[in-house]
Amino acid sequence: MNVKLSRHPNWAQYAVVVWSLIYGILGSYWAMGGAGFPFGENDPRGHAMGSFLADLRADTGGAAVIFVGVVGTAVALAMLRKWRNRIIRFVLLIFAWSTSVALILLVPDIRIMQNFAYAFMLYFDLFDWPVVHQILCIAGGFLWGTTALTFQRRTREACMKCGRTDAGQGAAPVAAIKWGKWVTYIAVVTALPYGLVRLTWAAGIPIGVSDPTAINTQTLSESLIEAVLGILPICGAILTLGLIQRWGEIFPRWCVFLAGKRVPIWFAVIPAALASVMLIVSGLKLWIHWFQEGSVTRENWGELGPGLFWLPWGISLGVATLAYYLRRRSSCKHCGRREQIAASLFSLK
Repeated sequence: MNVKLSRHPNWAQYAVVVWSLIYGILGSYWAMGGAGFPFGENDPRGHAMGSFLADLRADTGGAAVIFVGVVGTAVALAMLRKWRNRIIRFVLLIFAWSTSVALILLVPDIRIMQNFAYAFMLYFDLFDWPVVHQILCIAGGFLWGTTALTFQRRTREACMKCGRTDAGQGAAPVAAIKWGKWVTYIAVVTALPYGLVRLTWAAGIPIGVSDPTAINTQTLSESLIEAVLGILPICGAILTLGLIQRWGEIFPRWCVFLAGKRVPIWFAVIPAALASVMLIVSGLKLWIHWFQEGSVTRENWGELGPGLFWLPWGISLGVATLAYYLRRRSSCKHCGRREQIAASLFSLK
């Protein structure tokens, strides 16, 4: 493993202090009328993209950002030390985990998924400041999550890198095999509806659309766009299968220079975790839109219905990724602890 990555508990704690300071300064600037507030009237696409903060004003929003920045800086600095008082530890952890969840799931919207998909077509016209701000918030959310996890591990006398204790977690890999397979299959199945509908539209078949003319008269470039949007989730489903297949652990023969070598855990976990976050964020917004509008009918089911699979897809993908990690992690280079029970997906009966 990369040496710098192996020390993430150290630099992440200081990075979240810097992030909180910068974000608090930005909040002060916006509260005083500075340009660039990424919500409300400065974000004309907010409502259409399912933003929870589409109506937020710069003065109140700026004050909220100041609070997150100032209090966040104080909390992050406090978490650098080990507290004996359980109440203080509990309050610090509640703030850290709540901030992490809010930054990752509540601030971003469907535009994260949208820009990711269009990037494959080298289309970046929708990549504006509100989207950049959402990416920065997601990065801050991961930093807060890492800081909270590190603090939690340190206060329970666990390894800050792997989370193991002297008691061991020997049953974890075996359990991960048993439930990891089923969750992975769920992730694969829920990835298919959106892709299949888009490929059908790319072929000129107007299923589940309220206006068939738009599909029947689409240009070649529009058909290619639909094809790419259909291929992406299907490729995602295939890659998800790698979490429970041998080629997800050992590079197959067609990987010429890597064939036969072990797949690094991070090579699968990081992309899968990021995809899970994007799917959960976008799916959550679509589900709320569906509950508010009730807009799925027999005539237009293909326009929104397949997107409702994003939330269960993202959740199941995240859980499947966790199972893959628990099953594959080896002894910790930091503390030397390892699982008491070794398990392999391909040897356990």
